[in-house]
Amino acid sequence: MTYPALRTWIGGVAEDSPESDGSWLHDPNTGEPLAPSLSSSTAQVDRAVAAAQAAHDDRRWRGSTPERRAELLDALAEWVDVRAEEIARLDALNSGVPISVTRLFGGANGATLRDAGRRAVAVQDSRLLPAEQGEVRLHRVPWGPTALILPWNAPSAMAVKKTAFALAAGAVVVLKPSSFSPWSAQLLLEGAHAVGIPDGVVNLVQGSGGVGRRLVGDERIAAISMTGSTPTGRAIAATAAARFARLQLELGSNNAAIVRADADLPAAAKALADGVLKLSGQWCEAPRRVLVDRARRDELAALLADEFGRRVIGSSLDEATEVGPVAFAARRTELEEQRDRLVRQGAEVFRVDRTPDSGWFFAPSVAVLDGPGLADEVFGPMIQVGAYRDEDEAVRIANTGQVGLAGYVFGGDEAAAAALGTRLVAGEVKVNGTSVLDMSAQSAQSFFGASGLGGHGDDDVLDFFVGKQIVGVDRPGLPL
Repeated sequence: MTYPALRTWIGGVAEDSPESDGSWLHDPNTGEPLAPSLSSSTAQVDRAVAAAQAAHDDRRWRGSTPERRAELLDALAEWVDVRAEEIARLDALNSGVPISVTRLFGGANGATLRDAGRRAVAVQDSRLLPAEQGEVRLHRVPWGPTALILPWNAPSAMAVKKTAFALAAGAVVVLKPSSFSPWSAQLLLEGAHAVGIPDGVVNLVQGSGGVGRRLVGDERIAAISMTGSTPTGRAIAATAAARFARLQLELGSNNAAIVRADADLPAAAKALADGVLKLSGQWCEAPRRVLVDRARRDELAALLADEFGRRVIGSSLDEATEVGPVAFAARRTELEEQRDRLVRQGAEVFRVDRTPDSGWFFAPSVAVLDGPGLADEVFGPMIQVGAYRDEDEAVRIANTGQVGLAGYVFGGDEAAAAALGTRLVAGEVKVNGTSVLDMSAQSAQSFFGASGLGGHGDDDVLDFFVGKQIVGVDRPGLPL
């Protein structure tokens, strides 16, 4: 198959990305180099921000109606729907996530674009407020040029989600995809241009950390939405603090699961295995640590090892694969180092030793070790199983370390399990399940603790890109 050229998009024009450090994009299934990894120049980054600033200043996008923006988002949705299979294959190569999953993401991208447009139409850009003295309006005003910093684990889904809601809100954007997964963003920019989204509204820069630092450090960037690692999030927050740029940061979390004494252990083991192995273990809300009654710890660990052993491990492009490789070589190396550290702490590790010889495969592993475990997030197909004496201890251990995104509770008494879930430091807690999708159409989730800033309920995401402004006739005769 052919791969999109890594172009830089500025003001509606695609340019060559001229910088290269000699690195390549690889097929994670084989390690084979596929295409050179190219970066935008610093001058291109500056010009991309300037193009976004000009589009914000002359109101070519925020000055249009929500209905018109939704119309163009619908057109972009049709464009990406036609290319859903191509997007799925590119995502599977960029991330190592099995194509059966990337097809789900690719097939949902159009719906995400349409939904964002509908939500913006529902809330409108301004509305009248009750006032007897004259007209008073609440306006939703985009902050200004917005940087969208994208992760590598769900390339098209995250590019589309952030872009869709920013555009629906009237914001202009500069996208910076991960240097490990740049292809979906390329296609999205082609689509935005093809359907007539005005030039300068959506811009794209390519590259790794240096390009990202240049982008978020630009004084003209008024807001930053980023999904990625905690160290990167901290660096962005420090850079943005001086100018008070608005931030939405979804970072790492060692998400805990508590298995209550009345839980169906085989069912819990299956759900936990499903959760930790989704996206080849590479999703931010996966269960990473399981706490279970001391008497049942070894039984649960054995059940999890059995579940891991039943999964089909193979190429991310294979229809039958359930667990693919991790996205790149350094990701596998870090997982191996984390597993070694757990062993040095005294963990007994069960792993599935039937991974392919080539590519970036990491053997799915169950580490049996009491206590909180590693301080850093484990981002791959590995889970820790530890014991607790009582539920108070389980909560204390679960809330130790870097937490805040998600939590899980398993139990026969669902009301009691949900009550226990309220004690976890997490924005979303699921009872007896580990699905990726929201539990309700009205779900909202804040990022607690060190897991980030903001949240990612759909209404929260739409609200992030705008500030609220009141304009109207003042009330006469007020005493102060």
